[in-house]
Amino acid sequence: MPTQIGTVSTKGQVTVPKDIRAALHIRAGDKLLFDLEGGDRALVRKAESQRLTAILDRLGPTKETGVEMQRRLRREWTRRDRRH
Repeated sequence: MPTQIGTVSTKGQVTVPKDIRAALHIRAGDKLLFDLEGGDRALVRKAESQRLTAILDRLGPTKETGVEMQRRLRREWTRRDRRH
């Protein structure tokens, strides 16, 4: 598949090109993972349904306890869902 271009909005939101959405089976509400590679690249991939503990393990050590982080993430997700 040739390189595709997406557009970044003033809010930092990116439109994923239709061909890419179709190839990755991305639908509204799906989560995407962004990994920085070097200083000038990002890898974007569809997040598979995972347990929260697997996601937290991938993030590595943090100053927050697991419970504190889960509460913070739930608050953030709740605020995000209210906006959409």
